[in-house]
Amino acid sequence: MSSIIRPWSRVCAAIAAGAMMAAGCATGVATVSAQSAAAAQSAAASSADYAQVMKSYTADASGDQLAYAVNGELKDVAYKDTPVGRHGKLSIGKAAGFSAPTVLDEHGQPFQLRGASTHGVQWFPQYISRDAFQSLRDEWGINMVRLALYPREGGYLQGSQAKMDAKIEEAVNAANELGMYVILDWHVLNYNPNGDADKAEEFFTKYATKYKNLKNVLYEIANEPTSTSWYDGSGNDLYTYSKRLTKAIRATGNQSIVICGTNTWSQDVDAVAAKPLSADGLTNVAYTLHFYAGTHYDNIKNKLRTALAAGTPVFVTEFGITDASGWGGIDIANANDWMTLLTRNNISYAAWSLCNKGEGASYLKESTSKTSKWTGSELSTSGIWLVNTSRRIQAVIGGTSQSSGTETGGSATEPTTDPSTDPTPDPTPDPTPSEPTTPTVPTEPTKPSEPQTTTTGLTAEAAVSSDWGMGANVNVTVNNPSDATYTGGWKVEFDLDGTITNLWCGKIVSHTGNHYVVSDASWNASIAPKHGTSFGFGMTKAPTSSALPANLTVNGVAAGASGDSSKVSGSTDSSADSSKDSSKDSNGQKTSDDQKTNSSDTKPADTKPSDGQSSDGQPSDGQPSDAKPAASALTAEAKVNSNWAVGATVQVVVNNKTDAAHEGGWTIEFDLDGDITNLWNGTIASHKGNHYVITNASWNGTIAAKQNATLGFTMSKSLFASAEPTNVTVR
Repeated sequence: MSSIIRPWSRVCAAIAAGAMMAAGCATGVATVSAQSAAAAQSAAASSADYAQVMKSYTADASGDQLAYAVNGELKDVAYKDTPVGRHGKLSIGKAAGFSAPTVLDEHGQPFQLRGASTHGVQWFPQYISRDAFQSLRDEWGINMVRLALYPREGGYLQGSQAKMDAKIEEAVNAANELGMYVILDWHVLNYNPNGDADKAEEFFTKYATKYKNLKNVLYEIANEPTSTSWYDGSGNDLYTYSKRLTKAIRATGNQSIVICGTNTWSQDVDAVAAKPLSADGLTNVAYTLHFYAGTHYDNIKNKLRTALAAGTPVFVTEFGITDASGWGGIDIANANDWMTLLTRNNISYAAWSLCNKGEGASYLKESTSKTSKWTGSELSTSGIWLVNTSRRIQAVIGGTSQSSGTETGGSATEPTTDPSTDPTPDPTPDPTPSEPTTPTVPTEPTKPSEPQTTTTGLTAEAAVSSDWGMGANVNVTVNNPSDATYTGGWKVEFDLDGTITNLWCGKIVSHTGNHYVVSDASWNASIAPKHGTSFGFGMTKAPTSSALPANLTVNGVAAGASGDSSKVSGSTDSSADSSKDSSKDSNGQKTSDDQKTNSSDTKPADTKPSDGQSSDGQPSDGQPSDAKPAASALTAEAKVNSNWAVGATVQVVVNNKTDAAHEGGWTIEFDLDGDITNLWNGTIASHKGNHYVITNASWNGTIAAKQNATLGFTMSKSLFASAEPTNVTVR
């Protein structure tokens, strides 16, 4: 195997040198043609060798300990040795050894972009700098940065254009100087991008024109769209949007790679094959797939395999090793399995996210104040895993996309081939599906004359995705089995032998005893025909208790029960498992609907503050039974961490300023001009009107002397409402 692992930059240099010799030869056309043919043959052989190396790769990165030195040191590197200096302008094309078109460099060789995605530029602009990018390049094995440019959520189209324009220019200038690639990501979130298509076209026309002569800028035109299919002929689908935006970029003379979002939060990449943009002659296009390792397992991996087998070029522009909420549920084993699948198919990636937000998906610990030149002790589990992963791939392929070519803190270990788990897709789908040739008029009316909406007929089913004794993750799907769009909003009620500690993609309307009422989250109130929408929650419970909701009803009608999952017949949506697996709140916080896990290590111990704000540092089995709260021992303070007009993220700190440990748990009460949509490090004991009562989680009820415990939540609110909790009390 060691004979295969070689520095691919030398191969590319040899190919380029051969091509230049052929071009400069004065011995006649026949000699030129022969040398060109030889160069092409050499390129094909090199591509096949590269594919052999990539397909032998098995990811085994740790999130606990760095395998490489991260000392905050920047290196002086000649431009020719940088990623862009070595690989130049990128394109999408076929390469020997890979089933689907993939990213190629300007030498025609397959090339993997290893990226870091920023968080929302309007919230975390401080990480967009030359030093931050260089730290990623020189010590993290990163060759590309993705800029998360939210149009909404207080972003580009809602008051932050000037700030974001300035940051885009700073980012592109820094990337140019450092020889790194950069993606301009129009961070569509939870909506159909056609609603802002005019503004999106204006944005991309502006920047495609400005940067058309640069080799290193790529364009992601829709991050995580929802509420429409890839193609349905309506003129309001993702195909129509992607075609329009790609043509606008090409009209400027810009031929750089365009990356198109897919439906269901960029998970339905398998749907593209029936109607790719290549049908309209649009090239250098890839399609997105997003995943979160603590939530997305074989159901989404199989979508990727299907897409690759059908010849769809895929680009993972966002992923994380947490669950889809971004806060907890880290699954290292599944993250490594995903990375094996990506690398063996030369799929480029960008990990979420470069910031110190404090959520599990953030690369930096919440206590890290530095915005560049980080050291190993300042990295979170996600950051450590990303360094270990990217540096290992870099070492295995010989430093093709890294500036220095030298590796510190480790060496390229020979990959262990695992044929039994080789994720190379089985090309069973027809790679050339029959498809309409760009109809100029929809084949059926956009607005049928017969009724197309309903407010009745929903069913519901619940399933336990993981159970570790003291807690569980549960997914509830609300199905619309009818032939008409459901438009009336929904409300699910159930009894639960435990306490919900974290809920996503819905709102807790009321909680009395063991009875919960959960409503839609407004953006998922409507459900397409033959489809479903989901919400999920994490819970605490006794080891012998069932995590399955009982007496499940939807809109007051019994959902029925079948076996052990409260299943209801009548939903004909064959893709219910993935019809809505993940989303994000309007602060970019991921929220999941399918907390599917395979191991008990998803126990939510990782939702504790990473900066040691919880006094004991480890979860306990429960609160002390003989503890007595000290009413005057605690104080509480709340602060708004981020506010984006219709939502916010809030942190509440419970302080113990005494010289003795506080035992026996604590309870916070406050009024809130909005609805909590996601809560961590605490439990909602009751919610009536605008008044919330929140108790400690099982592991943070004790607060050491002079220490504190922290809980946090995201909320939805009206445009002019305050996000600040009022009348805060603690006992």
